[in-house]
Amino acid sequence: MRLLCMFERTFLVALIAPGFLAAQQPPPGDAPPVTQPALPDAVGTPLPSNWTKMSVKEKFRYDARHLFELDNIIFAGMGAALDQERDRPGAWGEGWGPYFERYASHLGQYAVQRSIAFGVQAVDHEDARYFRSTKTTLGGRVADAFLHTVWRHDDSGGMMPAYSEFFGDYGAAALSRYLWWPQRFHNGKAVFIAGSDTILIDAGINLFHEFTPDIKRRLHLGR
Repeated sequence: MRLLCMFERTFLVALIAPGFLAAQQPPPGDAPPVTQPALPDAVGTPLPSNWTKMSVKEKFRYDARHLFELDNIIFAGMGAALDQERDRPGAWGEGWGPYFERYASHLGQYAVQRSIAFGVQAVDHEDARYFRSTKTTLGGRVADAFLHTVWRHDDSGGMMPAYSEFFGDYGAAALSRYLWWPQRFHNGKAVFIAGSDTILIDAGINLFHEFTPDIKRRLHLGR
């Protein structure tokens, strides 16, 4: 019953949030003309030559297409396993049943996070696409992947703070803790820890996207 209630609340929020925020998007005619950037950005990852600005509709399609990619499913399972190992929350117990309940919690929180993030991106002209680093050192590429979590491209090809990351991660953390986690997690400290954990997970996903093509080439698994 608690799991069913969790899903009902999660997807209610997930359905309402993007529509409410995207409705505040100004008309396309109000946006300044976009010019193709010629120089690398501050993170060290120049935009590809075929880069184009995405409309709000294209951002929605992009987010919908990437909502439940395999890496996100895997990271949610890893997060659930970590919570299981730490017995968090303890009221949910141990075993396979509680593990899948924690797994559902992570997936639900992620769905809410992406919904909030899309709404913010529609309003602040943020481009959440990840562009791989052009740096040649391991440290430089790792640093770019982490920095790109909180510092991203905007619709004109420049750079801006990743407001959608912060609003999405901490907003979803707050909703999940207050909607379906036990009452002792209904506080700012629990929300801050959960939101910060999500930022680190998103940085890990950036690392995954940064180095996966190299791994595939070494294993001859594709281009």
